Amino acid sequence: MSHRIKIIKEWVDVNVTAANQIFKESFEVDKHVSKIIGIAFTTNNDSMPYYRGSQKISINEKEIYPEGYESKILMQGFNVPVNERIISLGEELEPGNRRVEIEYKDENHLFVAFSPYKVRLYVYSRIDD
Repeated sequence: MSHRIKIIKEWVDVNVTAANQIFKESFEVDKHVSKIIGIAFTTNNDSMPYYRGSQKISINEKEIYPEGYESKILMQGFNVPVNERIISLGEELEPGNRRVEIEYKDENHLFVAFSPYKVRLYVYSRIDD
């Protein structure tokens, strides 16, 4: 009998519609997930989260990144190969209650005036068949 591993990608969008606010979003990973292996962070306007953004990310009520963690640290540039853009969590996490939460904070910045933007948090998980 063979054993297969399937990697899936799920995400949640955070629509940042006002300056100097906190926006909270969450979702539950697929019920068949056996381990959560990593995340990725993207946006439709690179300068906004780079200069203005920070977040707190929790998975299964475990704080992965604390409040105030700068978005620019999570962002990946074009110089990073596609297959290396997943940020490993250091260890595979049990899905537990399957809940993924992000609290994204926008703050004023001298160099970048606010305009609405979106950030997306991807969660990569393993399903064992």
